[in-house]
Amino acid sequence: MNEKKVVSRNVFIALGIVAVILLAGLAGAIANYTSIISGKDNVIATKDSQIQTLTNQKNQLQTWLDGNRTQLQKQINQLQKWLNDNITYYENEIDNLYIQIINQQDTITSLQNQINSLKAPKLIMVDLKSEDNRPWLGTPYLHVYGYICNVGTNTAYNSRIHVVAYQSGGVVAIDTYITLGTIYGESWKSVDSNIYYSGSELVAWHLTLEWTS
Repeated sequence: MNEKKVVSRNVFIALGIVAVILLAGLAGAIANYTSIISGKDNVIATKDSQIQTLTNQKNQLQTWLDGNRTQLQKQINQLQKWLNDNITYYENEIDNLYIQIINQQDTITSLQNQINSLKAPKLIMVDLKSEDNRPWLGTPYLHVYGYICNVGTNTAYNSRIHVVAYQSGGVVAIDTYITLGTIYGESWKSVDSNIYYSGSELVAWHLTLEWTS
C-alpha cells in the first residue's frame, strides 16, 4: 500500500514538472508572439500615418484646384485667344513679306533685264548713206558709206548689212550683204562699199543691220 502511494506521488511530481515546463514554454511563446505582433502594429501604425499624411496633401491640393479651377480656365482661355489672334496677325505678316519678296524679285528681274539690254550688243547707223551711181561709162552701183557703231557693252559677232534694192516694177536688183565681222562693245567700224548691179536705175532700197551676241 505504501509503495502505491510512493508511485502515485512520483507520478504526480513528474506531471507537475512537465506542466511547469509546458507553462514556461507557453509563456515564452506568448511573449515572442506578443513582441512580433507589437512590431507589426508599429509598422501598420507608421503606414497608416503616411497614408493619412498623403491623403491630407491630396485633399489640400484638390481643395486648391477646386477653388482655382475657374480662374485657371479663364487664364487658359485668355492665352488661347491671344495665341489665335497673334497667329492670324503673324500669318498676315508672313503673307505680306512674301508679297514684298515677290515684288522685289520682280523688280530685280526687271533691272537685270534692263542691265542685260544695255550690255547687249546693239548696232546703229551713224551717217550711213547710200547713193545710186550710174556713170556714163561702166557698171552702175549702189554706194554705201558711213559708220556702224556698237552702242552696247558686249561684242557683236557676225555683223553685216543686208542690202536689198529694187528697180521699177518691183524687180530685185540687189540682195546681198556687206560683211563687217566683229564689232566690240562701245566701238565702231567704217563702211565704204560699192555694190554693182545691172539694168535700169534703182527706185528704192533699204539697209538692215544684222548681228549675233
